[in-house]
Amino acid sequence: MILALDSSTSQGSVALVDDGRVVWQVAIETPRGRGGALFSALEEILRKRPDIRRVVAGTGPGSYNGIRSALAVAWGIATARGVPLVGISSLLGLAEGEYCAAGDARCGQFYFARVSEGRFLNAPILFEREALMREIDGAGEQPLFVPSTIDFLPQGVIAAPDAARLARIGAGGHPSRDIPEPLYLKPAHITAAKGKP
Repeated sequence: MILALDSSTSQGSVALVDDGRVVWQVAIETPRGRGGALFSALEEILRKRPDIRRVVAGTGPGSYNGIRSALAVAWGIATARGVPLVGISSLLGLAEGEYCAAGDARCGQFYFARVSEGRFLNAPILFEREALMREIDGAGEQPLFVPSTIDFLPQGVIAAPDAARLARIGAGGHPSRDIPEPLYLKPAHITAAKGKP
């Protein structure tokens, strides 16, 4: 029995998967990584299912708060229950088959990745707009998934990571010895507080 969760985008997901079969799954709203709904969903499932044998968490890229919340709670559950914890890039849970993923990384940068059958053909990397367009053009007719609308990519289909898909990928993944590392593509942008007059 695998518990999987992801809150890297504005729509999070929690799932229980047993031997590849989805036992329970819920999509939750997690705007800007606010995880109240995530914790409510987890509280319900942890009461009902004491037989969890592995925890899988989406590592991003995406919302800083959302990724950190999911990883922290996944680590807490795995540690308390003495079960393995596996971190999987959230982008691997967008769809089956082969596809591309892109997203706005802010400050004029965008990430782009290519995925096939739950593995990266090209891991996510940052590009500016023109370079991103060249990467997308070079990918041919593959579907393009985005976490939210990007105005110059009308072909982008909005999609959120699916926890059940992450659970299936994470079933054979190597457990982390500690909390999995978030997939940050650039350093955090920190705004200094304004001094008092």
